Amino acid sequence: MIVFSTTARSSRAGYRLLLATIVGAIFAPAALAQPASPVAVDAVKRESVTRMHRITGEIAPRRRSNVAAEESGIVLSIPVDAGDRVKTGDILAKLDSAILELTLLEQQAELAESMASVDEHRARSEWADADLKSLEELLKQGAAKPKEVEDKRSEALAEHAALRQSQEAVRLSQARINLTQRRLHNKTILAPFDGVIIVKHAEVGQWVGVGGDIAELVEIGEVDAVLDVPEWLVSELSVGQSLEILPAAFQDTVVGSIRSIVPLGDARARTYPVKVSLENPEGRFKPGMAVKGWVPSAEFDEALTISRDAVLMSPTGPYVYAVRDGAAYPVSIDIRSSAGIDRFVVTGSLNEGTLLVTEGNEKLYPTAKVTVVRNDADQTPNATPQAVAPSN
Repeated sequence: MIVFSTTARSSRAGYRLLLATIVGAIFAPAALAQPASPVAVDAVKRESVTRMHRITGEIAPRRRSNVAAEESGIVLSIPVDAGDRVKTGDILAKLDSAILELTLLEQQAELAESMASVDEHRARSEWADADLKSLEELLKQGAAKPKEVEDKRSEALAEHAALRQSQEAVRLSQARINLTQRRLHNKTILAPFDGVIIVKHAEVGQWVGVGGDIAELVEIGEVDAVLDVPEWLVSELSVGQSLEILPAAFQDTVVGSIRSIVPLGDARARTYPVKVSLENPEGRFKPGMAVKGWVPSAEFDEALTISRDAVLMSPTGPYVYAVRDGAAYPVSIDIRSSAGIDRFVVTGSLNEGTLLVTEGNEKLYPTAKVTVVRNDADQTPNATPQAVAPSN
């Protein structure tokens, strides 16, 4: 069942009723020949409902980024364009890296040379240590002079110092290689998150400097409906609370939860931004789309409510089938807001207690004969719904 929320003018309502009357006249002979359709019904109720206030806002992306180059260079390829959807890690552009690749080869050769030097100085240190140990033994036996031992100890210390120096040269060469590899990696610009390219700033053959923009990316898998809620109403809201949102481009409402309430508002308008999180896997909701949200207050009103299952949609707006004298008659309605999870607050040519078809209504036509096989109004107590008719 699609959920609709519209505010029709009286002229439109009159047009709908006239259309229903004409259609009923056309189908009246067929109705006489058709057997009565079994239907379930529920009654229009008058209930005390929380007053809802209609608040305007717009769709905003969770994340928006101008993806920039960390290295300079000429653009070799840029396989994306405005409007393309990308995943985290997808390639947005590649820059020329020939010079860095040659630099890397040079540094790898220097590293190999430094590692060979380490091997050489390690062997010299081991030999010097062995010679020193032998001379020390000979000194104890009186077969070596003290000066020979001191000279060999100095030689061993020098070889150890040379070994440490060659080891540091290896670490320096490796650090340079790591830096060059990082710079080479940065020559390929990747998408930092899932989203849609909205602006492409670079083209093939263009020189891009460090920090130069490649493309602008927005996240659309999850978006926020940002509502500008008046200060006298924002205190009624809390993070995690569910709100119904109606994008202006669609006729169906969606339910989101409040993700954050920004404490810094517009000082002149006395409003505070409230971000309502919306799932957007198909990308229906585009950043910048106008939306309306229904925000509850602490006030209550008496209003007519109907079952959500009773609502049907025609090209001219929502309507229901009312049962009178064993026949179904279309009645145009205006849906004001939700009233809990299974009812709507409505206005229209309905009265409290009127029976509306909730099951079997998709196959009905004006003046169709019906047989009530289940009356939910007799089974469900009159409960107070959770939400309401919005104020203007």
